[in-house]
Amino acid sequence: MFVAADDDDFRRRFSDGLSQMLSADGLGAFILVLANSLQGDELRQPLLQALETNFDAMKTAGQGSDDDESVFAILATEGVKDQQCWRHRQVGVWELVYNTMRRLRPERLSAQKFDAISQPFDDQLFNFNRTFLKPEIMWQGKWSGHDFTVLYNKFPFAPWHLLIVPDAQSQRPQYLDFEIHALIWELVSAQQHAMPGFGIGYNSLGAGASVNHLHFQGFQRSKPLPVELLHWMHRGGQADYPLKCQAMDSVQQAWEMIEQFQNQNQPFNLLYRPGICYLLPRRPQGLVAAEPWVQGIAWYESCGVFTLADQSLFSELSQQQITQQLGLFAHQL
Repeated sequence: MFVAADDDDFRRRFSDGLSQMLSADGLGAFILVLANSLQGDELRQPLLQALETNFDAMKTAGQGSDDDESVFAILATEGVKDQQCWRHRQVGVWELVYNTMRRLRPERLSAQKFDAISQPFDDQLFNFNRTFLKPEIMWQGKWSGHDFTVLYNKFPFAPWHLLIVPDAQSQRPQYLDFEIHALIWELVSAQQHAMPGFGIGYNSLGAGASVNHLHFQGFQRSKPLPVELLHWMHRGGQADYPLKCQAMDSVQQAWEMIEQFQNQNQPFNLLYRPGICYLLPRRPQGLVAAEPWVQGIAWYESCGVFTLADQSLFSELSQQQITQQLGLFAHQL
């Protein structure tokens, strides 16, 4: 079993794990639980009372990292009840998500200008083996011969957002080999019965990865992402996608393209869905003069969903504006 036996079990585990994480002095846990609760009423309502109680305790007893304390200082002025659940807006083929908590996320490596797609693991930098992250682990176990650590995303932007770390103790950098690629391909396909709509995203260094420790981002949504729509050329249609996307239905062919990207020092994003992998090479982060509302292009944005913390932008952005900004990151193969 990976994470849960079935969909009901997964959602129950997800919610229960959040409620058990709150403590009298854990700023980081409070921030994580609050951010995850805002995905929708299914998570918000069962957690709201506990969050309000914990929030009051945090004001006097809370301790945490510099990042956590700066985030909580903002929340302390805004309150818990006023934090809104995510709102969604369809803009032509694109999707916008109004998510105010996402603005508070530390940028880490995702803000650095691109240097190289392959960099050695550095245990002095943030990584998923840090002791203080143990409360944020939703599930640990073995699947298909590999040890998996699955954590909550502290500032989620995708539904039922998970951080999936294979063989965490091996301290692999954010760089793929065929074995891991094939493992993730197999995992996504195998989970479709237990977790319908399950998918996995991946950011290389230079393409939105904020941590140089091999990890993937899991999510669950039955609705196709914009990149999966059938009218795009990479799905057999006639329309050009703003990025040079390729959709591979062979694990070996997908690997050959991934390996080419890595050998050429080409940043890329991936989306794994059952029996298919979407490969999205793009211009490196830090080298594109995009509008300020584009807080970076990682796998979810490459796939057509943008997170915004400004309500006016959420209400006013047009399909043309979004297409133009995504197109700025296009890399000519």
